[in-house]
Amino acid sequence: MIDRYLLILLALLILGTVGAIFLLAPILPTLLVSLMLIGLIAMFWLGLHLAAPPAETSDKDSTL
Repeated sequence: MIDRYLLILLALLILGTVGAIFLLAPILPTLLVSLMLIGLIAMFWLGLHLAAPPAETSDKDSTL
């Protein structure tokens, strides 16, 4: 549940950052910063999901 809130906050952060950069800079540096932020967010998301405990499985689904 908390990762959903973090993702929403990160989306707002990236939108605000890109919006602020559009006021001051041309498009190429803006795209580069956006790609870097997307990469950082992707690594954060990957770390959250790799560190999460595995989903529980039931014995009914087992074929053994």
